Amino acid sequence: MLSKMVIPQMQALGSGVIINIASQLGHVAIKGAVPYCTTKGGILQFTRALALDHAEDGIRVVALSPGAVLTPRLTEIYGTAEEAEKALKTAYPLGRLGEAEDIAKAALFLASDAASFITGTDLLVDGGYSAQ
Repeated sequence: MLSKMVIPQMQALGSGVIINIASQLGHVAIKGAVPYCTTKGGILQFTRALALDHAEDGIRVVALSPGAVLTPRLTEIYGTAEEAEKALKTAYPLGRLGEAEDIAKAALFLASDAASFITGTDLLVDGGYSAQ
């Protein structure tokens, strides 16, 4: 648990941000993914509890929940990037899969001073999937 290692340094500084990576599947379930959905839901609850424990230390704890992101692993599963996009994009109201840059920009926001009043919650970056 990396949080356990960085919290003392953040406490000494009086501030810090921990971003836990969860998933849209921590909010909604799909068939055949019990272990994955369960662990991602656990990350969300861990985020909330840790945020409460360390808010008075000036440490913010948030989660980031991506939807399907076009990665080498997803391409490997579907054979090509085009096949992955074709198979999955209709499930997303924005009509496309996420890209690594989408997740990176969300993480940068959460780590920034622009998000200084955000803690104990989750940012879904899933192209509207969880809104359905």
